[in-house]
Amino acid sequence: MTHIFITGGTGFIGSQTLEQLFREDHTVSVLVRSKARWEQIRKQLDGLSSNGREGSNVGNERISPVIGDLSLPCLGLSASDLALVLKADVIIHAGGPMDIRIGESEARAVFLQAAEEMLNLASQIQTSKGLQHFIHIVGFKSPFTADNFHNPAPIIASLEQDSPYERMKILADLRIRQGAQQLNFPLSVVHPSVLIGSSEHGDTQQTGGLGILVRATARRLMSITPGGNSHWLPLFHINHAAEFISALAKESNPVSQTYYLLNEKKHSPSMTELVSVIAKELRVSKPWGAISPKLLSKVLGSPLGRKIGIPKESLDFIVDVNQAYPLTAAQDMQRKYGLEHAVNASIMPHTISDLDFRLVHSHPQAEGYLRGKRGPLATLERVGSDKGKAPILFVHGTLSGADCLLPLAEQFPESSVCLVDLPGFGRSPYHHRPDVIEGHIESLVQAIRSFETPVTLVGHSLGGLLAAHAYARVPEQIHRLHLLQPALCSVLRRYRSARINEAALRMLRAASLRKQLLAQSCFTDISDIPPAYVTYVLAELQSPRVRKTTAETLSALTRAESFTQLQPDAQLLQEASILWGTQDRALHLPERFRSARTVEIAAAHHFPISHPALTAQILRQQGV
Repeated sequence: MTHIFITGGTGFIGSQTLEQLFREDHTVSVLVRSKARWEQIRKQLDGLSSNGREGSNVGNERISPVIGDLSLPCLGLSASDLALVLKADVIIHAGGPMDIRIGESEARAVFLQAAEEMLNLASQIQTSKGLQHFIHIVGFKSPFTADNFHNPAPIIASLEQDSPYERMKILADLRIRQGAQQLNFPLSVVHPSVLIGSSEHGDTQQTGGLGILVRATARRLMSITPGGNSHWLPLFHINHAAEFISALAKESNPVSQTYYLLNEKKHSPSMTELVSVIAKELRVSKPWGAISPKLLSKVLGSPLGRKIGIPKESLDFIVDVNQAYPLTAAQDMQRKYGLEHAVNASIMPHTISDLDFRLVHSHPQAEGYLRGKRGPLATLERVGSDKGKAPILFVHGTLSGADCLLPLAEQFPESSVCLVDLPGFGRSPYHHRPDVIEGHIESLVQAIRSFETPVTLVGHSLGGLLAAHAYARVPEQIHRLHLLQPALCSVLRRYRSARINEAALRMLRAASLRKQLLAQSCFTDISDIPPAYVTYVLAELQSPRVRKTTAETLSALTRAESFTQLQPDAQLLQEASILWGTQDRALHLPERFRSARTVEIAAAHHFPISHPALTAQILRQQGV
């Protein structure tokens, strides 16, 4: 059993690597700055077990924290924690902030000084028992190699114009290469390119890389792309990087080597193509021209550029198409361990939408839930205590998202629950179908088909309409159907123009939003409106993707054809239950659905959001 000491366990790379090590037979000591940070990691790893992923509960102490800080002497470790770290066979140094705008002193402390402290630990281990392997995570822009680090002066001189972030990371690379040679231990230097989310569902916790480009595109600042077709942005999936690092840790006889992790240029889009993809997913105009990165850097470094808010340091990651990187060493390792390495192009819309969501929401993570993907829809999922119960699939309405139904989902701890974001809402990419409602229906049907067993389907408002359509198409996949204030008839004609809707949504503020929610009988009283709901909606509408989707969906709901196609058969009316808020003055329940089991509630349209406990109580009475 290998004992691994890892730094940066709470960071983007480190946390994913830690999850990968958790699935394997290692003893791991994790450097964290506080017990509170460790609790975050513990819950994250325990969640992998409770949600049916590989691994066992962290309570077995196979993974344990050591409290310290990269910027402190001897990492600030206590005597007992230091003794534990000195038992390590492998060191994975993935620590350091992902903040390209940090200052000189901070960058020196967290990169260069930290490198000295890590070498001090490595020296002690090498002297006492022998260090099996040192794995250093750096970055693909470092110019140092096994061939040139012996003569560093010319390279160091060339770094004078680089940002403190890049310069100190590169000097840390040099220092650890020098230390490994002096101390004679095997060193693997791993150079990831710009890391993006999981190849499975696109979840991208780090917003400082590709997120900078997503934010700029959302603000319509990428009409002219940096580099155009002559430059590209190397990308790599975070889970592929974590798997690669974990494989290195398993090497029984490692050799010193440098590994570049990036998608091959021939399989990667140019900057123009990449920004065009981002613009499509954000539903803004695609770029029409290009600008030299060198010229753009001067603009961004000026007072005007600082007002724009795009750091000129971000241009450092853009690469000329003629620049090549040595990939043979990494490809040999990938073949040896059967590792994936290509960027999954089909997941890019999910990565872009996830970043878009994170950039407008300050606290996007739903504690206790894992990010997933069902068909084309992003999900929040949690495994319940009763594995025999049908999973509950919650579908939200307009001006809403999966997160808004979390208080309702929390009322069912015994059930496995899945909350979807509809296309173009929350974390899900838009469907880009000509028919807005049909695209939503088909996406939901695909999500339902991804379950191995029939689901209990619960849809609110728009989600109720879509759930009824889905039941008509895949009744065999639906255990029970519950419609909460379903939008089964046309909404107000005032929403018929998508363009006017979008302009109105752009101008919404907290006070006007509350006023409209009351005027449209979404809530009966201002005290019924959860503050978190208002915060969520206003944050969502900062996204041009969500604004346009909401505007077009509201427009589609004014058209009769969105409803006349839904003719409930006897089975649907017999199986479905409808919860109806009698205080809703904007919608009515069509006569053709009156024979379904209907429970009336003295509440307004958004009662699943304002009264989750009462809604859950009635749903239980209806067989959930």
